[in-house]
Amino acid sequence: MRKPTKELIDYGIWGVATVGFNMLSFILLEFIFPYQLANLISIIATKIFAYMVNKLFVFRTKSGIVETLKEMIRFVFARAITGVVDYFGLIFLVEVILLDSGIGKAVMIVITTVMNYVLGKYKVFVKKEK
Repeated sequence: MRKPTKELIDYGIWGVATVGFNMLSFILLEFIFPYQLANLISIIATKIFAYMVNKLFVFRTKSGIVETLKEMIRFVFARAITGVVDYFGLIFLVEVILLDSGIGKAVMIVITTVMNYVLGKYKVFVKKEK
């Protein structure tokens, strides 16, 4: 199988796992906290989960300590951008568009998943040419 195709399949598989983690954590946290705080906590936990699976199973970057730290900083910055989009996007969908919070969260997951792949592939997990 061609490498870009395998990478997309891996991203899809781990993306489904990440979406499941995101949605499940949001649903469980929403029993305890208002939806805004539940969403914020689920976003942070999901970003940590996503970094680990993207590095290890999708983009498979191998790097030394310094490059790994740089990669982590790029990841945090990129995911902070999509996290802000996710957080305020959900508030917009719930309070302005008047969608149910679960449906709004699902919409935001689709939007941020596409953003995360593009940023991950081209800005975060950048492999050095041999």
